[in-house]
Amino acid sequence: IPKGTAQLAKTVLSIPTHIRNFMSAGAFAGANGILFSNPKDLANAFKEGARISGVFKGARDADFEKAYREMVELGIVNQQVQVGDMKNLFRTAGFGDNVANVDAVLNPMMSRIKAIPQWLQGKYVAEDDFWKITNYFVELNRRDAAYRTANIKKPIDELKKEAADIVKNTVPNYNFVGDVVRTARVLPVGNFMSFPSEMIRTTTNIGQQAMKEMKHIPAPGEIIRGTDIA
Repeated sequence: IPKGTAQLAKTVLSIPTHIRNFMSAGAFAGANGILFSNPKDLANAFKEGARISGVFKGARDADFEKAYREMVELGIVNQQVQVGDMKNLFRTAGFGDNVANVDAVLNPMMSRIKAIPQWLQGKYVAEDDFWKITNYFVELNRRDAAYRTANIKKPIDELKKEAADIVKNTVPNYNFVGDVVRTARVLPVGNFMSFPSEMIRTTTNIGQQAMKEMKHIPAPGEIIRGTDIA
C-alpha cells in the first residue's frame, strides 16, 4: 500500500510527470516516423487523436465514443503501463476492482477533493492514448496508400488490424507485459517494472519493423519516394 500510494503520487498526482508522460509517449510515436508523414495526414491524425482520446478538456464527445470502444477492442488504448502497474499493485494489496476508480483508494484522506485524482488518472491515460491513436491513423493511411499504389485490395478491417498490430508492438502496452515482470511489481524495491520491459520490447520491434519495410520488394507500378518502379 505505501509503495502504491507513492507511485500514485509521483505519477497521476504530479503535473511534471504528466508532461513527461505526454512527451515520452510522443517519443515512441516519433521513433515510428509518424512526424515525417504527409503533413495533411499527420494533421488529421493529430485531430482524431485529440478528439477520440479526450486528452484535452471537452475534446471527446459522444460521436467518438464508438471509435474509442473500437480501439479498445483492437487493444490500442487504455493500456498505459504505469497506471496498469499501479492498479494491479493496489488490487494485490486488497483494494479489489474498486482501484479502477482512484478516489476509492484516496477517499478516506481526500474526501473533499476526491474528483481530482480520478480526473488526473483519466488524463494520464488519455495522454498515452492520444499518441497511440495518432500513430494508428498515420499507419492506417500509410498502408492504405501503399496498397492502393501497388494495386492490392485490402479489406478495411484487415487494414485496421494491421495498423493496430504495429502500434501495439512499437508503443508500450501493458497488455504485453510478461507474468514475471507483473509479479515483480510487488517487490519492495524498484518501481514501475513494466515500463523498462516494454521499452526493450518496443525498441526491438521498431527496429524489426524498419528492417521489414526496408526489405520490401516493390511491386510492378509501385511508387517508392516518387520514383516509378517498372
